[in-house]
Amino acid sequence: MIRLFHFDKYQEKRGCAYTFFDQREMPEMSFVQDKVSVSNHGVVRGFHGDNKTWKLITCLYGSFRLVTYDVDNNLRQEVVLKSEDERQTCVLVPPRHLNGHQCLTGKCIFLYKWSDYYEGPDAQWSVNYNDKTIDPQWNYVSELSERDLNAGTLKELKDSLK
Repeated sequence: MIRLFHFDKYQEKRGCAYTFFDQREMPEMSFVQDKVSVSNHGVVRGFHGDNKTWKLITCLYGSFRLVTYDVDNNLRQEVVLKSEDERQTCVLVPPRHLNGHQCLTGKCIFLYKWSDYYEGPDAQWSVNYNDKTIDPQWNYVSELSERDLNAGTLKELKDSLK
């Protein structure tokens, strides 16, 4: 199950400052790599995951809808992250959870910390962006990668994990 963390923002005329990660809030976590993706309105990325990596996700600019799926417990969760919210929300996604997101604004910047190094798409699980079991109910989809469009189903992934 995902966990949400909320951090206060210091707002003033120059803009704002806030915390994204505080080891005291997540003492069990150790992150080794940060990644950023920049997407335009309607872009969907995912579903991706693996059996070892924790991801801490937030929105630096714009807003996006994050959909996660717990492969072991068949639990779908979703949250909308907005950079303009009064508090900064971060989502901790455990291993064995798929995640996908869609940019809801003209542009969005998605930041995530990884507990293990990214080793490329072949080292991750991929499930079709519109899998019927996950049922993400994306809004208008403007752009997809070949990987996300041609990925197999959740059932195929689960069968391969047995």
